[in-house]
Amino acid sequence: MNTVSVAGDGVALLYAAIILLVLTWVTVSMRVCVRIWRKVLGMDDYLMVVGLILFSVTACLCIVSCFYGSGQKAKVLPALTISKGIETFYVAEYFYAVGAAIIKCSISVTLLRIAASQRRYNWSLYAIMGLTCVAAIVFCAGIASICQPIETLWGEAKGSCNLQLNSNVSFFFSAIEILTDWSLAILPAILLWNVQMKGSVKTSVAVILALASVASCATIVRLRYLALYSDAGEFMYSTGKIGFWSLMEEGIGIVAGSLPALRPLLSLRVGFSSSMNTPGAATSGRSEPLSRNKHARSRSGVVMMDTFQTLGDGDEVEHDDGDSQKNIVKETKYVVTSSYVAVSEERVKSQVLGWEQALKT
Repeated sequence: MNTVSVAGDGVALLYAAIILLVLTWVTVSMRVCVRIWRKVLGMDDYLMVVGLILFSVTACLCIVSCFYGSGQKAKVLPALTISKGIETFYVAEYFYAVGAAIIKCSISVTLLRIAASQRRYNWSLYAIMGLTCVAAIVFCAGIASICQPIETLWGEAKGSCNLQLNSNVSFFFSAIEILTDWSLAILPAILLWNVQMKGSVKTSVAVILALASVASCATIVRLRYLALYSDAGEFMYSTGKIGFWSLMEEGIGIVAGSLPALRPLLSLRVGFSSSMNTPGAATSGRSEPLSRNKHARSRSGVVMMDTFQTLGDGDEVEHDDGDSQKNIVKETKYVVTSSYVAVSEERVKSQVLGWEQALKT
């Protein structure tokens, strides 16, 4: 097989690929289960699953390239091993570009569900998705034109190569990725600026929605290593660092982009804990009706609560992820009907005299 021991930057690439594969599959699996449980499975979930599959192929190809000398100098590698390693990593670049675009589209669709009634933000999100897809197409077309024929890149044919083109299209693609990442980080804060909710809640929601922008940090770090592509003799050495930060970018994007969908699990845990700690919850199993204390409260006052009614589609007031299809906040209106009970002074005096006589006897 002409494989070699993993060494150099290939060690970090190997372990990063394995760890990120586990984290992404666990996170996305939990996301899909929660969405099915809440009956709100949507297009953003399907896109994230597709992005996960493409990322998995990229990570597996990077793992294979580690055993073909990824991250090692050419002087310690056999020629046939270098050839197989270059071919493997070259194929991985296509899956990386398409997967990154799909992941960005998934996050954008999630924000579209929140900003359903705000057209100006919708157009911004459509522009982000379009720009990401165009960048992926340009990147794939660019790396396909590196060599003529392309087999020249790994030494199976004779022709000409322009490895500088590989660096140029990689810089272009990374620049678009950084731009879209920061756009997706800023938009949630703008969307929630005028939403009526507590400041702490608004901040936490904006932070959760903007977590996917953390992936842009990996993209920025990746930029400094793209120039290594220009050295034809050390292509496999460059794949160690470039592959590592490429996987970090997509892996963090998948995990962070799936975290908002796991929010119902937190509310489920809090609800379970509060029900276990409430006195009488385990014995009675139900709360005391409102009507039992209604007349007791009305004796000492003038206003008596007759009805407490919720206006909406149903009697449930529990919020779920389905509410985000139209807006981040579900509006619930309450109507309280009260009646005035007139109490005369003679009636009060007679009651007091009756109490006094009862006490004397």
